Amino acid sequence: MEKLDYLIHYLLTENKEITIHEIPIDQEGKKRLYRSLCNIRNPKPIEEEYIQIEKEYLQEELQKKKITKIGNIKTVQDTFPNTSLKHKNKICLWQGDITELEIDAIINAGNSQGLGCFIPCHKCIDNQIQTYAGVALRLECNEIMKEKNYFLPTGEVFITKGYNLPARFVIHTVGPIIQDRVTQKQEEQLANCYIHALELARKKGIKTIAFPCISTGEFRFPKDKACLLAIGAVENYLEQQKNSFEKIVFNVYGEEDYKIYEKNIKNWEG
Repeated sequence: MEKLDYLIHYLLTENKEITIHEIPIDQEGKKRLYRSLCNIRNPKPIEEEYIQIEKEYLQEELQKKKITKIGNIKTVQDTFPNTSLKHKNKICLWQGDITELEIDAIINAGNSQGLGCFIPCHKCIDNQIQTYAGVALRLECNEIMKEKNYFLPTGEVFITKGYNLPARFVIHTVGPIIQDRVTQKQEEQLANCYIHALELARKKGIKTIAFPCISTGEFRFPKDKACLLAIGAVENYLEQQKNSFEKIVFNVYGEEDYKIYEKNIKNWEG
């Protein structure tokens, strides 16, 4: 736990506003404290020694996980051969943790500030991606978002390195927030999250990419409607760019989301 102790000590020392009466002695407690300190840390400069030790620590933690390689994920042509999807030889449905997927790029469903989730140990995908990538990811996000006045319009995207994730790149987007009912504009904005991410990935030469369920959690977009919009956006994009991607993954984590995608893939009418 020497590396973990160093990281905690560094983060506590640099932030004088935090008072910890007792540092946990167990590893899980220390991991949670470290994650919380990373989550609340503003994107200010940090010593290279910290970045290096954090990289070593996160890579060691990554080796303990069950990494899924994109080559081992089957397309829906294999899993649901009777689907009417036109591009079933490129589209995949995979249930798992997107931070444990070895792939060219994953999508981060973030917020309009573009700096990641600052709520300690929050369960959102934005928090998890920032946590397991390391603080260097927020620093790169900050450099990009400075140029955008810290506002990323709904449906727009930007790209960063993946740092300590198995994915080489992270494409960040922000989906629509639903207050009451879903408007046509919000449907278009959600579709744009997928279309703009695919277009940016294509320009960067990315061949494999994974999308989580954008906007269906904290942003309250109805899951079934979001699924149909996601599938439709990807199908329509591939119709124009058939040879740009090898695999496009719809990544789901929970059983409810898997069943929604399974149903809509099986019953797709185009």
